[in-house]
Amino acid sequence: LIPSVPGYHQGMAIKKYGYLKLRKEIIDSFPSSQTLGEKKKKKSPIVCQISSLGSLQEKWLRKFFSALDYTSTHTTNPLDENCMATKPLQSLTKIIWPTTDEIRNSVEGVAGGGSVPGREANLQKPFLKPLYHRWSKRDGGKDPFLTARHIPHIKTVVQPSPSFGDDRSIEWLLLSSHNLSKAAWGQVQNNKRTGGKDCFIAHWELGVMFSPATLLEVCGMTKPVRILSIGYDGAKDNGTISLCDDDVDDDGSSDFINVRVPLPYDVHTPDAYNGRDDYWIAE
Repeated sequence: LIPSVPGYHQGMAIKKYGYLKLRKEIIDSFPSSQTLGEKKKKKSPIVCQISSLGSLQEKWLRKFFSALDYTSTHTTNPLDENCMATKPLQSLTKIIWPTTDEIRNSVEGVAGGGSVPGREANLQKPFLKPLYHRWSKRDGGKDPFLTARHIPHIKTVVQPSPSFGDDRSIEWLLLSSHNLSKAAWGQVQNNKRTGGKDCFIAHWELGVMFSPATLLEVCGMTKPVRILSIGYDGAKDNGTISLCDDDVDDDGSSDFINVRVPLPYDVHTPDAYNGRDDYWIAE
């Protein structure tokens, strides 16, 4: 579980809440010896799908995703003000945020757009605009769960595996009440009284983090686990869905246990905004 609890957290408690707690679980799931090999691959940006966006600064956003990327978190220190990835933000994250047309054409219509509150002052920042991706596939594309015409209120954070051939798996994912804001996830700051650091959180939130390592531990599985997204990536669009099954080869053997997750958007190849797309605003 990934909780956020309001307060100024310091000392040993600084890693119990917010994004520092999520970082700790990611580190536990991906030992440094494993991530060294992963760095040689083409890393997939973290996909962050939300229903509200706080007032963000580029530096905080860069520190946030640098701390959560399983290939860089071992060499990133969130308590160090200047320790973060220097790569373009587009290589760190993709933000799923519905367009104005997606809200207008939804079953709920514009009135339902109130469930995706986003202030123009927060959304219009130049460093954010290249990160926006659509909730649905463009021009009526693939929609296996018939979610494209419904307004999203779910919140998820997912790091897809680097895509090689048919491998469209997921390294880790979070299903949560956290939106993308400092109030929800926390902000590391100097504590003038102690001379150390604390993490200030303003909201109560709760999420559940999954990775192959956590599923292997909790479920007592005897084979390596692979997390797959149902529908968009390699699973059938209809018929019976098995949420947990052996990945059987042609010879009847199986090397993995597949755990399938019904995420209602395209995790691996979401459509980036183009010149016709405007981000939805609800003041």
